[in-house]
Amino acid sequence: MVEASIELVPLPAFVSDGDGILRAVNNHWRQTFGCAAGEHWSTPFVPAGSATEAATGIAAEDILGAPPRLAANLPDGSTRWYEVRRQPLALATAEGPHSFGVLVDVTEQTRREAELLAILRTAVDGIILIDDTGRIDMMNGAAERLFGYAEGALIGQRVEVLMGPEHAEHHADYLQRYLQTGEARIIGSGRELEAVTRDGRTLPVHLSVSEIQLAGSRRFAGFVRDLSAERATQALLDEQRERLAHVGRLSTMGEMTASIAHEINQPLTAIAMYAQSSLKLIARDPPDLDKLSAALEKLNTQSLRAGTIIERIQRFSRAEPGQRDRVQVNALLRELLKLTDGDARLHNIELVFDLAPDLPPVLADPIQIQQVALNLIRNGIDAMNDVDLRHGNMVRIATRALPDGCIEVRVEDQGDGVPDQHADLVFSPFHTTKKNGMGMGLSICRTIVAEHGGELGFRNRTTPEHGAVFHFTLPADTGTQDET
Repeated sequence: MVEASIELVPLPAFVSDGDGILRAVNNHWRQTFGCAAGEHWSTPFVPAGSATEAATGIAAEDILGAPPRLAANLPDGSTRWYEVRRQPLALATAEGPHSFGVLVDVTEQTRREAELLAILRTAVDGIILIDDTGRIDMMNGAAERLFGYAEGALIGQRVEVLMGPEHAEHHADYLQRYLQTGEARIIGSGRELEAVTRDGRTLPVHLSVSEIQLAGSRRFAGFVRDLSAERATQALLDEQRERLAHVGRLSTMGEMTASIAHEINQPLTAIAMYAQSSLKLIARDPPDLDKLSAALEKLNTQSLRAGTIIERIQRFSRAEPGQRDRVQVNALLRELLKLTDGDARLHNIELVFDLAPDLPPVLADPIQIQQVALNLIRNGIDAMNDVDLRHGNMVRIATRALPDGCIEVRVEDQGDGVPDQHADLVFSPFHTTKKNGMGMGLSICRTIVAEHGGELGFRNRTTPEHGAVFHFTLPADTGTQDET
């Protein structure tokens, strides 16, 4: 009865007793392995190590988490891999308990998995393979060197040992949620985070995670790239950009020397006048204390005014690392008016502010954003002076909220606009149409705006209007952050 049943199985099948002796085999078994009943069922199979190396080029234990697999040297000289699937049979015989089993050919699957593992192990970037419980199945040599662990030291440990506290605390929950709902936070994408080495150092890395099937089980492969060198290079570039931006601000202040001197000279002149008047009032006999008090009060007011102008110039010109805060764009522009108003009056220019109310805040470096706006305003003033104000003398500064959640700042002048031959070079470093310009102003401005997540552009106004409109955007700060 058993012999007839197993002949119906389209795979090599056998029945063995408790000692592993074959009691029955089907024709598939005989044709494949050339052995019959009465032999030990594992006779066709060779020791795992040498057969695995011969068949796949990789050790048997490296087929991670696979069901039992055996390599068989077949009569034709080839080597094949099989998964053994057995179950007990309820046969009441003198030989004791029996088992029914089949062998499934998984040679090609085993070879593919071995090739995949060989690639992972020799990759230049760090690769970490974890199972669906978050335990480490494999770390390649690059990952072990990156994190400072000996070969195989972390196999079986939870992957959180490589994470900083911020990410380790939530990783298990994220993994469990993904397995239950399919909601991915990092799987299938990449992110930058802080990892932790064996000696406790934090390490900036880029991590991308992919889901793979290996040995019939779900795995997650993490590809880790060390960002230390990139971060150091970026820090150096940021420092150089800060220095260049500072030079740009100093250059702008230098160009505004006449208007700044005029602005400061006004309160200084008033201070001198009130001081002289006070001396005369003191010299009277008796002194006119009421008039003296009023003169000293005005002298104090003008002193504070001069101090405020100087403090504003110092704040704009000093070389300090950028620091971003939640700020109102309109407030920055109104404060900027105090710096630009004197320069505009000196050149007979009218500054008109058209600021949209109730704009959301932005996350920005206030000085850098003011530097961008000031550069655009002074470019507008220069463009209008170059044509002797023949199209008008107004520079309009406007703000508005855009549908995409950004705040736009526009600076419109009444010059001749940007010539067509210069349109593609406007933001290029060292390109300038000014006689004494460095050609770095708009290039620096575009970099500043881009690093704030916005864009800087321009367009010429259409006839009958004259001039150019330079505009830049800044993302509004909603105060919310994605936890992924």
